[in-house]
Amino acid sequence: MTTHAPARATSRPIPSPFKGAGKLWISTFLSHILNPWNMAFALAIPLFMYAMFGMTEAARTTQTGRGNLAAAMVVMMTTYGVILVGGSLGATLSVERTTGISRMYALTPIQPWVILVVRLTALVALSAFIALICFSVGLATGSKMETSAWIISGLVVVALSALGALIGLACGYTIKGENAYSASAFVMLMGAFVSGMFIPLDQLPPFVSQIAPFTPLYGAVQAVYAVAGTVPMTTSAWLNIAGWAVITAGIAWWGASHDTAR
Repeated sequence: MTTHAPARATSRPIPSPFKGAGKLWISTFLSHILNPWNMAFALAIPLFMYAMFGMTEAARTTQTGRGNLAAAMVVMMTTYGVILVGGSLGATLSVERTTGISRMYALTPIQPWVILVVRLTALVALSAFIALICFSVGLATGSKMETSAWIISGLVVVALSALGALIGLACGYTIKGENAYSASAFVMLMGAFVSGMFIPLDQLPPFVSQIAPFTPLYGAVQAVYAVAGTVPMTTSAWLNIAGWAVITAGIAWWGASHDTAR
């Protein structure tokens, strides 16, 4: 009669949920910044809009609280650009879902919430790069603002880019396929018009001013106005930013958590 020794239990350390996050961040950032179409999309739109409205003698001579109108316009158009590209890049998650990449992530130690953080921080870094270029063009073409105002404007633009990324992520996790890009772009475009990003609210029909505080980009527009010294930041603007950030982040979190469920 033979006896068998009991198998020795082996224990493996539980991998960190952040394992691979650094490589994913670098891959996400480089894939976007080295894509000429993405960069043209991110830079051409804000610079074209600034050229139309900001590179005029009236914009250079009209003073706001902390600089001239041209500077306020370049900051506003840069904000639109980073929010737009953030939404577009966030919506790429829908393409990953159709190609099965999200299923592949489920086989790795990295957690869904870590993936969200990695993507958001990569897009924020990309937005900082875009803001640097746009602000440089503005300075070279007559945009003038206090040094502290330029610094604060850059920080505000970078922070607001996260809102665009959250909107794109929410669209990417709730809408299938290429339709996510269209939905994200529609939200950005309509939100920009209704919030007064292109045309001041006092020049639009009265009903627009009534619904503007409930639109996704109203708080972003008011933040840019506040930095330029045009109007103070109101409570409704703060609530707008916080509310839409919570709503879109919640949708993205829910979608990421359920994306790999079979």
